[in-house]
Amino acid sequence: MADFGRGIKAGVIAGIIYGIIIAIVTAVEYYFLWDTIASYYEGMTGFSGLFTGMAEVSLMSLLPGAIFGGIIGGIIGGIIFGLIYAAVYNSLPGSTSLMKGIVLSLIFWLIFTVALGYTSTFMFGMTFYGISLVLGLITSVIWGYLLGKFWDRFAPAKAAGA
Repeated sequence: MADFGRGIKAGVIAGIIYGIIIAIVTAVEYYFLWDTIASYYEGMTGFSGLFTGMAEVSLMSLLPGAIFGGIIGGIIGGIIFGLIYAAVYNSLPGSTSLMKGIVLSLIFWLIFTVALGYTSTFMFGMTFYGISLVLGLITSVIWGYLLGKFWDRFAPAKAAGA
């Protein structure tokens, strides 16, 4: 039987840590690719030079909100991820909780990369999409690892002598 309580606990803690990591990674990614992003928005607004060269200002103003949003998103996503993990745990390939968490996170990464990532190619170009793809893969593996780690940490204590 699925241990949904354990999945929620593991998912929320893993999600909060993941949310902070992804917020920082995204802010740094935006910092280094700011000119690409700025040129897209300048093309939309028609204000040439409005956003270019504002990477430092934008990074510092966006980072606190991104971390807060990452934590909130991590809690919500962690609950969902943890519930799904608990429900499909026995069906996932892998012999350890860590591997099962990584497998599930890679499945989600594939789904969301194909479904949602395609749009950013049109908006910001292939360089942005390629970097986002790699960073998304790395952070997904981290999230799956964290989920498996906390799943093990919240395992029921074994009875003495059992």
